[in-house]
Amino acid sequence: MSTQLKLLALALLVCSACKVKEPGLTVLVTAEDEALVREGLAFIGDPRIHTTVVTAPEKEITSREGVVVALSTQSSCSECYRIEGSGTVLHVKGGGALGRQYGLWHALEALGYRFPHPRYTKIPTDFTTAHAELLNVDYAPDVKQRRGLHLHTLHPIETLYDFWIPGPENLEGAKRAIDFLIKNRGNYLQWCALDDVVKTPSLLPAWQEHTRAITGYAHAHGVSTGIALQLFGGGNLQNAYDLIDDLTGDPIPEMERRLHVLLDGNGFDSLALSFGEFFAEEPARFVANVDATYAAMQRVQPGVEVTASIHVGNYDNLRIDFMGERQLYYFLVRYANPAIVPWVHTTMFFNLYEDTGLAYLHEQFDEHRAYLEGRIRERKRVGYFPESAYWVAFDINIPVFIPLYIRSRHLDLERIAAVGELDDHVLFSSGWEWGYWLTDAATLRMSYSRPAKWEDAVSDIHGGWGAQGATAAELIRKLGEAQHRALIIERLAAYIAGRDQIIDAGDRLGIFSQPDRPEFSELLAATPAEREAFRTRVVEKLAVHAAELAVLAAEADSLPSDDPVLAELKQGVQVTAARVAFIHALYAATLSYAAGGTDGGLIAKAEAQLAVAKELVAKRRRALWDPDPKTILRNTVNPTFYQYGYLREGDTLCFWERERAQARNAVLQAGQMVPGCVL
Repeated sequence: MSTQLKLLALALLVCSACKVKEPGLTVLVTAEDEALVREGLAFIGDPRIHTTVVTAPEKEITSREGVVVALSTQSSCSECYRIEGSGTVLHVKGGGALGRQYGLWHALEALGYRFPHPRYTKIPTDFTTAHAELLNVDYAPDVKQRRGLHLHTLHPIETLYDFWIPGPENLEGAKRAIDFLIKNRGNYLQWCALDDVVKTPSLLPAWQEHTRAITGYAHAHGVSTGIALQLFGGGNLQNAYDLIDDLTGDPIPEMERRLHVLLDGNGFDSLALSFGEFFAEEPARFVANVDATYAAMQRVQPGVEVTASIHVGNYDNLRIDFMGERQLYYFLVRYANPAIVPWVHTTMFFNLYEDTGLAYLHEQFDEHRAYLEGRIRERKRVGYFPESAYWVAFDINIPVFIPLYIRSRHLDLERIAAVGELDDHVLFSSGWEWGYWLTDAATLRMSYSRPAKWEDAVSDIHGGWGAQGATAAELIRKLGEAQHRALIIERLAAYIAGRDQIIDAGDRLGIFSQPDRPEFSELLAATPAEREAFRTRVVEKLAVHAAELAVLAAEADSLPSDDPVLAELKQGVQVTAARVAFIHALYAATLSYAAGGTDGGLIAKAEAQLAVAKELVAKRRRALWDPDPKTILRNTVNPTFYQYGYLREGDTLCFWERERAQARNAVLQAGQMVPGCVL
C-alpha cells in the first residue's frame, strides 16, 4: 500500500471515531416534534439551546457529544417516558406527544433547568450532569385520566386576562400557562366562563377567535381543555356563565342556545358543571334539571365529557331529605345521569382526612371523603378537586405564604392511593403571586408521580438552585410543618386569615365559609373565665407559632435578594412571620386591657409588625411576575363581579389596617374609621 493510501486509511479510521460536538445544548428532534416543542424551548429564553431536525434522533445521538438531548418515540402509554444515556448526553423516549414533552423537560431539569412559574425558567450557568437515579426509569402517571388545573377566572386573577379577554399579549400568557402545565406533567386545563359574552353579544367574535387559538394550541400539545359553567342563575353570585335563569317555563331552548354560544367550534373537550353556593333547588327537580342539562349538552356537542363539582357547606338550608337519606344538596348529582363524573371539592388548605376547623361549618370533610372513597372502591370514575389558595380574605391577599397547601395535597394523594386508583385530580388555582405558583407546580408533579414525602416535590423544584435551593426547600418544609400543627391541629387558621365586612355580617347571620374567630369587642364582652380559656386555647399558641416563625424569618435572611424565586420566598416567609406576630399582639393587647385597663404596649408591637409587612409588600410590588401588575393590584374594570385586582387588599394590607383600627377602638377607644376591605 502506498504512503498516500496508508495516510488516507488512517484518516478515515480517526474520523470514524469522531463525534459531532456543538456549543450549548442541542435538542435532536424529528420535524414533527420540532413543531411540538418549538415554543416550549423559546419560552425558556436561553440562546444556548438550539434544535437540530433529523430523521432518526435515536441514531443521530450516537455520533454526538457535549450537551445533547435526543427526543424519539417509543411504543408505550401516551404519557409515559424514559430517559437513557449518561452525563450530559441523554436520550428521551416518550410514548405520545405528552410523554415526549414530559421526558424532554425532565431531561432539561437533569441538566439544571427548572420551570417553577409560567413566566420564569431557572437557567443554569453551567450544565449539570444527570443523576444516575433519574435514568433508565420507566415513568408513568399515577393519576391516569385528568391531572390539571382549574383556573378560577371568576376571580380577577392573572389568567382571567390570558384566557378570557382577547389580545395578543393575553394569548401568549395563555400559551405560557399551558406550557407551565406540561413542564410540570399535567394534561388538562380548564377555566371559568363568564356571562359578559351573553350580555354583550358583540364580544363574541373576538372571544371565539381567542378561545379557539388557546384550545388549538393546547390540543396540538396533547392537553385537553374544559370550561366551567353554572347551572342555576339563582346561585350565580360571581358573573358566571349560567344555563338556567327562569325556572317557571321550559328552560331547554334557552339552555341549548347558550350551550351553542359556548361550545360551537371552540374546542372544549369537557364541561365542568357547578350549582352555586348557598343555594338549594327542590331535590327531584334538581336531578331532573341536571339530567336535562346533560342531554342538552350531548345534543349540542355529542360525546362531550361532563363533570360536576360536589361543593361543601354544612348548613341546614343545604341539607335535604331525598331517597330516604338526609344529605347535602350537592350530593344529589349521584342520582343524575351516571355518565356525569363527580368531582369532590374541598376548600382552603384543609384536606379530606383531618380537622377542618369549621370551614363552611364542617368539622371534617368526612362526607366528601366517604363518597370519593366509595366511588373508587366501586370502580366508578371520580375526581378530586381541592384548592391551592382561597383568596377573598383568607391567604394570598392577606398576604401570607402557606406551603401547608402542598402538605395537604400530598396527604390526600397518599391516603386516596391506599384505597385505590383516582381517575381525576384537578387543582382549583386562584393566582400565582406570593409563591402560590409553588403549590400548583408541586401538586401537578405529585399527581403524576407521588414522592414519599411532600417536601421531596419542593426539593425537586428547587434543585436548580444548588445549595441555596436545598436551604430554601428545608425552610419551606419547616414552615409547612409548623403551619400544619398551628393552623390545622391547633385550629389557628382563622387568625392568619382576615375578615371583611361581609364576613362579619355573615357571622351575625350564622353563615360561615372560612373558620371563624371572635372580634376584639366580643372578647372584651366575654366573662373573665371565657377570656382565660381563650388565652390558653388561642393566644398562648399564637405566641408559640409567632416565635417559631420569627426563627424561620431570620433563617430566610440568608437567601439572596437578587434571585427572583429565592427573594420571593424570603419575603413570603417574613411577611407570614410578621402576620402571626401582628395578630398575636392585637389579641394579647385585648386580653391585657380587659384584665388591667392597659394594652401593655402590645398595640405598638403590632404596629411595628405592620411596618415590617409594608416594607416587604413594597419590595414584592416591584418584583411581581405579572407583566401588567396594575390589573391585579388596582381597581380595574373587568368582566368579573370584582372590579379590582385580586391582590388589591394584599398590596394595601387592608385586612391588617382593619384589625389595627378595630383593636385600637376596642382597647384605646380611638374612634378610628374601620376599613371595610370588601368590593
